[in-house]
Amino acid sequence: MEMAILDFIQKFANPFFDWFFKVYTTLGNHGEIWIVILVLLLIKKETRKIALFAVAALLIEYVSVEYIIKPLIERPRPFIVNDTIQLIIPKPSGYSFPSGHSASSFAVGYFLYLNNLKYKKTYLVLAGLMAFSRLYVYVHYPTDVIVGVLLGIAIAYGMYFIYKKSNKSGEKI
Repeated sequence: MEMAILDFIQKFANPFFDWFFKVYTTLGNHGEIWIVILVLLLIKKETRKIALFAVAALLIEYVSVEYIIKPLIERPRPFIVNDTIQLIIPKPSGYSFPSGHSASSFAVGYFLYLNNLKYKKTYLVLAGLMAFSRLYVYVHYPTDVIVGVLLGIAIAYGMYFIYKKSNKSGEKI
């Protein structure tokens, strides 16, 4: 069923979507889109502490996904299973489950959303687009993306809880 979903998404492929999702998904390869946003938030004193916690969320996601979960599950990527697909991006290395792009995007994007920052809905849209881009470029299964999103949201909630607790205790970071 997951391959059917990926194949269905491919029916909407066109030059504009190919270009957009190729560029957009690349902005998540090392969290570049989120790093730029976090650097901008670090510059402003009012959002510096939030940005530091978001950086921590990004690091927790990266270690959890790349060094713990993916090596344990070892799920091959969909383009390996369906070798007839023509990828529009270079073949990513590593395993498929869960989607690190989705997890990192929601770990940061949802954390920023929870903190009621200006443009909070934009962060969710950016995260959602990143998650969808992984399906469009055929490098993750839908369950990889869903679990990545849920993992990112869980990390965001955890960091939000710690952030709020640190504010109540009067700690300065």
